[in-house]
Amino acid sequence: MAIRMDRIVFLIIAVALLEGATSETKLFKVGDDYGWRVPDNKSYYESWVRDKKFEVGDSLEFNWTGTHDVLEVTTKTDYDACVKTNGTPNNTSPVTINLTKNGTFYYICTIGQHCESGQKVNIVVENGSSSSPPISAVLSTITIVAASLVHLCSFLLY
Repeated sequence: MAIRMDRIVFLIIAVALLEGATSETKLFKVGDDYGWRVPDNKSYYESWVRDKKFEVGDSLEFNWTGTHDVLEVTTKTDYDACVKTNGTPNNTSPVTINLTKNGTFYYICTIGQHCESGQKVNIVVENGSSSSPPISAVLSTITIVAASLVHLCSFLLY
């Protein structure tokens, strides 16, 4: 009976730890169904990012057909001016970019006048949800729940 109780306790703790340790990351398809192309409206991608919350661990996916590419530029000045000479663009769709740190990131298309026509997007990445409890609080809760379940199981089994 003691072995069975140990397995129950282990299972309860393992499930609780796994649930608390997982975080939800998102894959954002830039432009959603519209994709990555020259927009009809120059502010299309500005509007697209407006209701999005990007966090460390999320990813961007640039999808296109036809002649396009994607280049990360390092400054707002280069972004605003569509400077295309700093770096090597990714030219095979889809391009997935993992957001590994917080900050503002700028992406443009370097083909012809695409950037000047609005095919550019800037992404503000945040550290993540500030509503997550600290690990000590999670472990404390797990300990209390596990102890309560052990007590309940021992009462039911004996």
